[in-house]
Amino acid sequence: ITCYNEDEETLRRTLDSIAQTNYANNRKLAFIVADGEVSCAGDHRTTSEILRGLITKIPTEKPTRPLPYIAIGEGPREFNAAEVIPGVYKSANGASTPCILVLKVGTKLERRTDSPKAGNRGKRDSQLIILQWLKNVLMNNHLTPLEFELCRYASQLARLNPDQFEYLMMVDADTQIDVECIARLVAAMERDAGIMGLCGETRIANKTASWVTRIQVYEYYISHHLSKAFESLWGGVTCLPGCCSMYRIFSRKAAAGSVVPLLVSPEVLCAYSSTDTHTLHQKNLLLLGEDRYLTTVLLRAFPKRKMMYVPRAICRTTVPDKFSVLISQRRRWINSTIHNLLELILVTDLCGTFCCSMQFLVLMDLLGNVVLPSSVVFLYYLIIAECLGHPVALPLMLMALTFLLQGIMILITTQRVVYIYWMLIYILAIPIWNFVMPLYAFWRFDDFSWGKTRMCGPEADRTTFITEEERLALEPIPLRRWKDWMRDNLHRLNQD
Repeated sequence: ITCYNEDEETLRRTLDSIAQTNYANNRKLAFIVADGEVSCAGDHRTTSEILRGLITKIPTEKPTRPLPYIAIGEGPREFNAAEVIPGVYKSANGASTPCILVLKVGTKLERRTDSPKAGNRGKRDSQLIILQWLKNVLMNNHLTPLEFELCRYASQLARLNPDQFEYLMMVDADTQIDVECIARLVAAMERDAGIMGLCGETRIANKTASWVTRIQVYEYYISHHLSKAFESLWGGVTCLPGCCSMYRIFSRKAAAGSVVPLLVSPEVLCAYSSTDTHTLHQKNLLLLGEDRYLTTVLLRAFPKRKMMYVPRAICRTTVPDKFSVLISQRRRWINSTIHNLLELILVTDLCGTFCCSMQFLVLMDLLGNVVLPSSVVFLYYLIIAECLGHPVALPLMLMALTFLLQGIMILITTQRVVYIYWMLIYILAIPIWNFVMPLYAFWRFDDFSWGKTRMCGPEADRTTFITEEERLALEPIPLRRWKDWMRDNLHRLNQD
């Protein structure tokens, strides 16, 4: 669960939804990663402080302290520290879920100077703390002190060695999952060993908050029930959303009795943790849409495995209710989509051949995204031509028939007339979706900021996290294998 600047109510709703699922609490372990000392607007407390108050901490042999690790970043941003706190979250109905807090607190200089957003390194870095740890455990690599603490507490809470964890579910801190969501995703994984990633349907929690949220309802619906459902037929969903997706950590080889790393394979993590952003293409891949890029990397590394969509695994997320925030979000999504599709076109081993292949579908998807603005211009041209008496009724009728068929299929499959209402609102907003947003995104292809999507206070001075003298004075982070860490830990306990 990756957190940034969410308020207490939002965090509590998300954690409650996870704790109250019908999947056994002794079979799940929540990793909650707070991305820096960031506070929500209107609240003096940081996200880390809120999370500390939400969980019941488990007593430890000694007080927890910040442990250094190598973060995702260039220059001074490659250094960071995080505190690991084991605990239990108790929901409103009494359900208890074991959890581990990973609170990124920043370097000593950041903490000493009260730097804004101390420890903030981005969502990708939060994910990679867990992914790199799982890789090192699974492959018996050397562990950092931070990873050793994760091993100790994970073994204690889950009563299972971390190298036996099979599935990793990623949930955003502003997303609530349904009661059956985890069980349905796990069941799909168990039925088909060839699946390496799954996502469910994401619905909007604040549908009627404003006109901005209303125009997004049907767009979310068709992006899942049309786009992802069709891609799932080919076993190649091109984007598993970060708000709620599940991945297979490794695959078992029955004959050899060994395992094959999937999500935590060195090839995947090497590409996903890259800081090489010297071209426009690389920056759009790595800095804007980490969730889509992770899917791209997995498909590129394992093109014969499946990425699937499970429509009955439902989650609900809070979407932007202001147009300035929405267009900033979609700018990132559109630009990230185009560059990720360019990457997938080069993968020749995807399912199918020639026109009946996933590679061809990716090409059509890419072309469709690029020509969206011209399609709106053509639509208005046809409408004006028809009003002037030119015989262009046939293409207009075909366009209308497209939406009519969608409406019929919705009524047949969902039997909910309300979606026709949302479809009509979406049709009225087509100029915004297909003209304004793509043109805005294309015009700002070289803008890699997160814009107004996550406004929470003053930006940190990212050049003062650590001085060159302090960099040279830093002691190297100790690396040891699991058994060596355990031996040293037992030795210290005996001395105490």
